[in-house]
Amino acid sequence: MKSTHKLIIAALTVFLAAPVSGAQTTPWQISRQPALSAHTTSEAKPTYQFFSILDGTPKAFEVHHDTQVGTGKPVDVVMFAIELQVMNSDGNFEPEGLIIDNFFTAKAVQPGSAPNPRDAHDCALWNFLVLRAIDNRNAALLTWPYVEFTVAEGARTIQTNEDGSVYWSDDVECWGSSDRFSPF
Repeated sequence: MKSTHKLIIAALTVFLAAPVSGAQTTPWQISRQPALSAHTTSEAKPTYQFFSILDGTPKAFEVHHDTQVGTGKPVDVVMFAIELQVMNSDGNFEPEGLIIDNFFTAKAVQPGSAPNPRDAHDCALWNFLVLRAIDNRNAALLTWPYVEFTVAEGARTIQTNEDGSVYWSDDVECWGSSDRFSPF
């Protein structure tokens, strides 16, 4: 009887440990866009034909005051942290564990010619809406809400004294969506 109990306990231990062994074990990593060492880009506007797209779960949205290097001119900067999530891949809904901090100006630098001078406002709105959708998500659904943060290829940056290189909000866009496909 004792050997049966030992066998049951061993089998139960293996069974309970199995889901843990398949779980994400890599530590969190944080990356920054644009890179801190990036130099100020030219004043030429991107064509807005190609974009870098980051899909994932919003983690933080903060606005703070900074100043532009060399001029001391005040600049409000947004830090939008998004945890990378691969969409429509192997059905693994786990976030990747990579949080990317995205820095951009809170106001359009050239509001008269910006494709969308309210980009920073739109990012704040989508951050709120996606987080609310995640909180209210039906767990039985096979799809999930996420935010998309896009940066135009050749996006311009400015150098700030505290945050380093920062995208112009003129060259970024945000919107929320929901993965529309069931896992493979």
